[in-house]
Amino acid sequence: MAGIEDLTIGDFSIHQFLSMLLIIFTGALWIFGWMRRHWKKLDGLLLKTFNDANIPDKYKIWFMGIAAIGAVFLYLYCWMCQITETAGLGEDREYLDWLFRDLLGILPWFIWGCVLAGFMVKYMGIGKIKLPKSMLGAGAMASLLPICSCAAVPLAHGMLMGKQMRVRTVITFLIVVPVLSPIVIILAFARIGWEYIVIEVISVFALAMIAGIFIERFVGVKEPDACGKGCYTCEGCKSSNMLKSHSSALLASWDQFMYLMKYIFLGLIIGAALSVYIDAETISHIFGSQGDLWGSIPGLFLIVLMGIPLFICSGEDVLILAPLLASGALPLGHAIAFAITGNAICITSIPVLIATFGKKVTALLLFFFFVGSIIIGFIINSLVWVLG
Repeated sequence: MAGIEDLTIGDFSIHQFLSMLLIIFTGALWIFGWMRRHWKKLDGLLLKTFNDANIPDKYKIWFMGIAAIGAVFLYLYCWMCQITETAGLGEDREYLDWLFRDLLGILPWFIWGCVLAGFMVKYMGIGKIKLPKSMLGAGAMASLLPICSCAAVPLAHGMLMGKQMRVRTVITFLIVVPVLSPIVIILAFARIGWEYIVIEVISVFALAMIAGIFIERFVGVKEPDACGKGCYTCEGCKSSNMLKSHSSALLASWDQFMYLMKYIFLGLIIGAALSVYIDAETISHIFGSQGDLWGSIPGLFLIVLMGIPLFICSGEDVLILAPLLASGALPLGHAIAFAITGNAICITSIPVLIATFGKKVTALLLFFFFVGSIIIGFIINSLVWVLG
C-alpha cells in the first residue's frame, strides 16, 4: 500500500488522481443523461456511438465474470491494507484520499450485489416461480427483486388484475420492493452492519403490512376505470425493463451494474464529502441528537420531507447515511425513516401510481409513507434512547 501511495501524477498522489477521475466520470454520466433527455439530436448521436445493444453479449458476460473474480482480490487487498479503516487516514482527512478509500472499500460489495441481483432476476423473477399469496411471502419475494418504485407499479398492477392475490398482499409487495433488494442488503452489511439491516427489514415489513391491511379494508382499488390507462414508467427512471428475460444471469448482472453505477458513484462522492466536510454537531443540531428524544421530532419530520421527493436508487442511501451514523450525527430512527421514504416513493413516480391505482390509493400510500416513517423513526429512537 505504501508503494502505491508514493506514486504521483503531477501534484496529486495516485489515490487523489483516481478520485478526480471518478468525480469527472460521474459528473459526465449525469450531465450527458440530462442532455439526452433534453436534446434529441445528442440522444440520437449517443445511441449510434455508445449504444449498449451494440456490445456483444459475450463481452458483457466476460466483463461481469472478470469483475466478480476481481472483486474477491480487491476485497482481500483492502482487508490486508486496512483501507476500510478510518484510523489509517489520520486526523487530517483529505477528501480525495477519503473518496479513494471509500471507492475501494465499496466496489467489491457493489459488484457482488449486482451479480447476486442478476441471478435473482434470471431465476426468481415474476412469472418464473409461483407468486406467494401471503403478505410475508410477497414481501420476502419483493426484497429479492432489485427494482425501484416505478418498475414495481406495473408488477403490482399485474398481480391485482390477475385477481388471485388480495389487495393487502399486492400493497405489501409494492411498498417493500423498492426499499429492500440484494444490493441494499449487501451494501448495508458492508458499510453499516447487520443490526441496521435487521431493523430496516422489520420496519419496512411492518409499514407495508399495516398499510396493506388498511388500504384493503377501507379503500381497496375502487377506481377500476383508472387502472391500466396510465404510463408504466416515468422520465428519470428507466428501470421498468430490469426484469426482462435474459439468456444469462451475468447479462442481467450487467444491466444492474450499468443502471446503478452512476447512483452508487454519486453516493460515494456525497458520502465521502459528508465524512470529511460535515461536522457531526451541525447535523445533530439540524435533525436532533439521540440524547434529546422529544427534541429530535422536528428533525424527523424534516428528514422525511427531504426523502419523499428524492429519487434514491438501490444502495445510494446506504452510502449517504453510513458516515452520518458512524459519526453519531444522525439518530438511527432518522436514518431508517429517510431510507424508507427516499427509496419507496418519489415525485416522478406519483403520476404512475395515480394512473395505475387511482387517486385514493395513491393518497393513502403517501400518507402511510409520511406518517408511518415518522412513527417508525420515533419508535426506533425511543428504543435506542431507553436501551442506550
